[in-house]
Amino acid sequence: MKENPLSKVSTSQHGYKNPSKACRQIKRQRHTNLALAVAAHAPSQQATMAARLVSVSVSVPLLLLVVVLAGSRAALASETVDQTCAKATSGAQHKEQLASFCVSSLQAAPGSEGADARGLAAIATNLTLANYTAAVATIKELERRGGWPERSRRALATCRQRYIEALNVVHSAVHALATGRFRDYVSDMEVVRKAASDCEDAFGGAGGNGMSPLRKVDDDADNLTVVAMLIVRSLGN
Repeated sequence: MKENPLSKVSTSQHGYKNPSKACRQIKRQRHTNLALAVAAHAPSQQATMAARLVSVSVSVPLLLLVVVLAGSRAALASETVDQTCAKATSGAQHKEQLASFCVSSLQAAPGSEGADARGLAAIATNLTLANYTAAVATIKELERRGGWPERSRRALATCRQRYIEALNVVHSAVHALATGRFRDYVSDMEVVRKAASDCEDAFGGAGGNGMSPLRKVDDDADNLTVVAMLIVRSLGN
């Protein structure tokens, strides 16, 4: 019996006489290799995802800790202002109104966060200095506008002079506070305080209804001066 010459041609290098069967085997091998490659790469992806989750889980508590600490610091600063103002105004007339003014003024001032009682006294003094400086500028602006009756012009001139004199004494009070001479400080600020009352008195005797255009300026100046004095007084108690 003769050998079919086609049988040699149809035999593949993989030992199969059927070429289609050989192709299927090659495809299966490729799929197997691909699956092995994916399986080998999967752990690294899982590790990467795990690392990201760890990073997130660590960073979130740290962020919360920072927020909590910041909130605690702000709460402590607010508590210091509240306690200082409460102690300073405890024996004053209209203490509730004055204590509220003290707290709102100091909390709005830069540097009050974390300041102790002496630091708050310095801040209150600086606020007084800034307030009296602004009062002089306001009075000069009112004088520049004009249109005032003669008595009101004289009253404005008196107010301007008193506030300028007070500013010089505030500088003396600042030095007394810096050197720890609290009694001298209080004496100086008592003189400073008279500027506001003298200004109101000047308009009270100016005829008409005695309404002062500087009433709010004078009230703020008086309150700030009193707050500063009371805080410094409390330092010695």
